[in-house]
Amino acid sequence: MDAIKLALNRAMGQAYSTSTIQKDIKAMKEDEHLGYMAPIKFSKSQNGYYYADENYTIQSYDLNDKEVEAIEFAAGILQHFRGIKVNDWYNQAIDKLLSSVDIKKSANEVSLSNAIQPEGLFYMRGMEHFDLFINSIKNKIALSFIHYSYSKKTFKAIVIHPYLLKESNKRWYLVGFSEYHNEIRYFGLDRIYDPILIDKPYIENDKTDLKEMFSNKIGLGTIQTEEAVKCENVVLWVSRRMANYIKAMPLHTTQSIKEDGGYGDLVVTLQLFPTVELINMVLSYGSNMAVLQPAWLRKEVALEVQRAFNKYGFQSGRNGKQ
Repeated sequence: MDAIKLALNRAMGQAYSTSTIQKDIKAMKEDEHLGYMAPIKFSKSQNGYYYADENYTIQSYDLNDKEVEAIEFAAGILQHFRGIKVNDWYNQAIDKLLSSVDIKKSANEVSLSNAIQPEGLFYMRGMEHFDLFINSIKNKIALSFIHYSYSKKTFKAIVIHPYLLKESNKRWYLVGFSEYHNEIRYFGLDRIYDPILIDKPYIENDKTDLKEMFSNKIGLGTIQTEEAVKCENVVLWVSRRMANYIKAMPLHTTQSIKEDGGYGDLVVTLQLFPTVELINMVLSYGSNMAVLQPAWLRKEVALEVQRAFNKYGFQSGRNGKQ
């Protein structure tokens, strides 16, 4: 018992009485609510306690069928994240999680991990630096990297004080305070080159609610107009053909709906910052969706439709077609 008390003192940083330890051992052996039901025996010859079952571990769990199904479901999801070469420790962590519970199945029983097929997660350039970015966020260390602009086709040196990794529309972004821009910015991982940790005072985020910063947007792409700088009501018309889809899966958390006449069409209102992804979303519905308000956004979408239409050569004077 003295050896147990000494080990507990070292591990927990405080002393425990003999009676407390004996009560805990009894609970581990007999308390069904606690769930351990540990096969603990006392050895007179060794003057100590031991597990009668050498394979027993307090870290194993007696799971019922529903709990096994839940873990299998999670495993089926996690399997689709393996092998994308984010980094080795990520894949090792998934392997450990999947092997931590011994689930034995009969040969003819289908595993749930093979009965789930979510949309695939594909590797994109920059994801190999995930562990470096997470380390910088966790330990509050500034980062330096080279950023490439797809639109300007230029490289720029950036020093960032990272706060989080943000996924949007299957792309990952590093979010933090950029010294170059003197404000919080986000940078696509696919455009980040040669990131390194640097030794300089870390700038904390004590002003911006990052959750709120992204909650009132669809995507992150900025529309280059003076009007696209405020959160406002975006009103959409939706055809009756798409009505039930929009009701079942809202376009945004701020979505409100009212019927447009008696034909099943909808008028949908969203309160958000207009983004490039919002325009792309509207266009993806084709003739089943249209912007009603604000007027400037309706015009932007109409211009994009016209530009797309022109690409097919149907405008007057092109390829001799009207």
